[in-house]
Amino acid sequence: MTDTVDQQIIRRVQGEFPLMPDPYRIMADEIGISQEELLARLNRMKAAGMLRKMGAVLQHRMAGFHGNALCCWRIPVERVNDVAAIMAPCTFISHVYLRQPHEKWPYNLYTVFHSHTREECLERVEAMAQDIGVTEYRVLFSRKNWKRSQLLLLHETT
Repeated sequence: MTDTVDQQIIRRVQGEFPLMPDPYRIMADEIGISQEELLARLNRMKAAGMLRKMGAVLQHRMAGFHGNALCCWRIPVERVNDVAAIMAPCTFISHVYLRQPHEKWPYNLYTVFHSHTREECLERVEAMAQDIGVTEYRVLFSRKNWKRSQLLLLHETT
């Protein structure tokens, strides 16, 4: 069960992460608790399954990556692990995840490719397709850079 301090922590960690040598102290100061308490509460939330991970979200376009595409692959089930093992270490791929295919959309493995240009991105996708021996895939470039919004904090009811 969360209290108001936990709720403040959840709201704070969903916001901008301080790019300082001691970011947790800065966040703790903003909340009005010690760094030790903040870290203890975050560890408790993680142990309880309330918090899975914390990580950075790169603003790709601002970093110069204008060729970003979601690639949808149709991979035979028996090859998924091997193909994912090839894709996952690639520095230009940020996501590799499996989804259930649909009769109208037969793709089951999804990756996100990042490059400086669309042309470079397509070259990387085509090279990957050759490397893994797959011909059934789709490359979906976004037309708009959607703003990411923070998650809403849900209140527990008793």
